[in-house]
Amino acid sequence: MSEYNHSKTIKNASLTDRFKYWLDKKMAKGTMSIIVLLTLAVLSVIVFVSVLAILFKLRDSIFPAFWDSLANTINTEMPSSEDGGIGYIVLNTLTALAGLLFTSILIGVVSSGIEEKLNDLRKGNSLVLENGHTVILGYNIGEHGLLRQLILATGEKKRCIVICTDIEKPDLEQDLQNNVEIPKNIEVICRNGDITNTNDLRCCSIEKADVIVVNALDDNRRIKAILAVLCIRKEYPEFRGRIVACVTDEKHMLPKNKIDKKNIIMLKTDDIMAKIVAHTSTEPGLSIAFKELLNFEENEFYFEKDYRLIGKNVMEITKCLNKASIVGIRKGGKTILNPDKDMNVDIEDDLVFFEESRGSYEVTEELEKNVNERDLPEIRTEPKGKVLIFGSNVMLNTILKELPNEVEKITIVSDEEETVDKLIRKNKMKKIVRYEGDYEEDLKQLAEDADHIVILIDRNMEKEDADINNILLLLKLMNLKELYGYDYNITIELNMENSYNVSMKNSKIDYIVGSNIASLLLAQISENPDLEEILNELLSKKGNELYSKSIHLFNLQTRHDYSYNGLKQIVLSYGYTLLGYSNHGAVHLNPDSNERVLFDKNDRLFVLGEN
Repeated sequence: MSEYNHSKTIKNASLTDRFKYWLDKKMAKGTMSIIVLLTLAVLSVIVFVSVLAILFKLRDSIFPAFWDSLANTINTEMPSSEDGGIGYIVLNTLTALAGLLFTSILIGVVSSGIEEKLNDLRKGNSLVLENGHTVILGYNIGEHGLLRQLILATGEKKRCIVICTDIEKPDLEQDLQNNVEIPKNIEVICRNGDITNTNDLRCCSIEKADVIVVNALDDNRRIKAILAVLCIRKEYPEFRGRIVACVTDEKHMLPKNKIDKKNIIMLKTDDIMAKIVAHTSTEPGLSIAFKELLNFEENEFYFEKDYRLIGKNVMEITKCLNKASIVGIRKGGKTILNPDKDMNVDIEDDLVFFEESRGSYEVTEELEKNVNERDLPEIRTEPKGKVLIFGSNVMLNTILKELPNEVEKITIVSDEEETVDKLIRKNKMKKIVRYEGDYEEDLKQLAEDADHIVILIDRNMEKEDADINNILLLLKLMNLKELYGYDYNITIELNMENSYNVSMKNSKIDYIVGSNIASLLLAQISENPDLEEILNELLSKKGNELYSKSIHLFNLQTRHDYSYNGLKQIVLSYGYTLLGYSNHGAVHLNPDSNERVLFDKNDRLFVLGEN
């Protein structure tokens, strides 16, 4: 019935309605269509006037009549009384007025078309003619960690990085110009578009990219962006670009078989951050070591093969290795982190070094053996004291599981009573309690009883508002510390890099910034996918992990100065790999093996191993 009424309406439409509809469709096609319509309209007027001039015998033939009408239209020249009779003057006046109207509309249309084209160029919608480039899908003004890390990883090589985001191109380019130093060997191209729209992604030549880094702010857009890239991949069988993404929630992880087949690497940032928070909270300074492991500024993990070390065991390599630590061996495609001191290196093995740059280590004559393994006493345990946690979010459960068993008591201050009580029952830990009073009134009492304090982000608030709330609480706790001489350390979670930049810096404060951790992980995996296996072990619940341990646990003396090579041998004898140490508050990672260290009682070692 509705189809009949619709067709009947079309048949009964007036000529005026039909003309308006036809004109509307033509106008919608853009500037060129409008210019064509104007040209046809003016030509029609010129022909009409020429015909009238012939009919009324104002001109002898069609060509002079047409030419005069065309000239008056283009020049928009009003005829004078001396040019001819009244009929000729009237006709040429009509063509002059038509020319004036045509010229005015044409100037407006062309001006509007040029402005529209300039806006398109300004937005960056032209096709990127690159091959083997890196594409970043999603960007946030003020968050430059990912781009900086990719620039550092590139070194002196040439590279093109394409950024696709919904931010206007001029705004993004201005932000990058003001905040990021881009060397001449790196070209950064900005494109304005929706990262979940396949047409916008095609402008980035996504099918020719080596690496696609999905950097959206929320999981939903990350998944949609990955699916959009996969849609393009179906059209290009030769497309082999690696897709790298981080998600915050386990439920947003794609099935493992899909990830493996499609060359996708996905990491869970919440699990990683929760683990870093848990370890850092009771081991001061560990966040600095984590940052060192994940960024490209100083030391990194490198896979290398060295025929000089074949046949030697890990302890023998440690004794003759300078400016690097051997942290793993890849045997048969599987990486063994923190290998046993007696494990031998075979000819087909790759070594994993922790060093400043690839191949920067030195193999020297065996350094003095200053470790007598028979004299080493057993490693001690370290009391962890009491932990106070402000807030609760999806990371809390993992944090409770990852906190060391040596923690005496865990107090949780949160408004989400049911969630916290459920977690306490789930973990079956009597030493976990939920504080039921008014924490603002009792803040001094809570702080006085704590050895370690954790401040978690409220995920139900806007990111900037949640950051400000945490920073204000941090200031109150630091004020109490100064007034009453409390000795607790603080681990604080923040959402944005900008919030960290304006925060106070203190050796007793460890900042865990969500956007920064995600940027570091994305950059590392995009540059070296082999690191995925290592990072998954370091940041999982099983295998080897990164620890900050007191020097006393390894029975080190404060009255004796040790060579760094000697320290590596001592730590290896206890089953750990030494990556560096803190001395008088300063962190030293991978120093020269001949460097000598005199510890004080508060110094710590950064080690890799199983707890």
